[in-house]
Amino acid sequence: MVTAWGWSTRSADEALAVADERLAHSLKAIRAGLARDKRGSYGWAPPREETLQEIPDAEGALAAIVSRNRYGAEVLGTDRLLIADVDVPAARSVGRSLRKLFGGRTSADDSPRSRALRGIESFAATHPALGVHVYETYGGFRVVVTGAGLAPDAPEAAAMFEQLGTDEIYGHLCRKYNTCRARLTPKPWRCGLRAPQILWPPTSADEAAAAAQWLSQYRSASAGFATCRLVTRLGPPPDALEAQLIDLHDRTTRVAETHLRLA
Repeated sequence: MVTAWGWSTRSADEALAVADERLAHSLKAIRAGLARDKRGSYGWAPPREETLQEIPDAEGALAAIVSRNRYGAEVLGTDRLLIADVDVPAARSVGRSLRKLFGGRTSADDSPRSRALRGIESFAATHPALGVHVYETYGGFRVVVTGAGLAPDAPEAAAMFEQLGTDEIYGHLCRKYNTCRARLTPKPWRCGLRAPQILWPPTSADEAAAAAQWLSQYRSASAGFATCRLVTRLGPPPDALEAQLIDLHDRTTRVAETHLRLA
């Protein structure tokens, strides 16, 4: 059996038209004896995600969305902020070393995490006109850059991502879709819960019920975890829209609840 999924931000009819076109393309390739294009996974087509919230700008244009990703976490997607994911091998909390670094003193710690932090600090020092909001995550750091006025697919944005040490796959996806993404809620397996088995959208009442049950379990399991912990904010303050998006990010990731474990 050959299946194809379509997508749209406007209507189900448009999504169906895209699905029909993709299905026809796959069938044509099969009939011609060619290998079916299997690049319908992460990074090739827009993710199959439920849109939970749309955030407009002052003119009413779409500025950001919150969606639920394939493993059930809420994700912020926007082209109005630059958001960098900085992965660190064997990431662990840096405690006093982290505070020393951003307190203006040199840390003797030469761990991968401290080196990543020094790279972020160097970026902020060489871009004093930008706001640099630094968060600790389970696997490293998240850096939200404000005041740049750059689209995520701009060459200048790519250069900034490189200077920050951004994960290469993440940077590629930002350029491909001209969108930066930030996970807002914990990964389920870090909370002792398996990822959902039902892909969006559910195709039957039974699937919808199973998805709802999983979501209830996820909310309960993730209640004792945060997604980010604020490290520091450097540079000038964000504009009104940037501040609105950062506030949404900080509330949903629970950065103020510093007693919670990161997931």
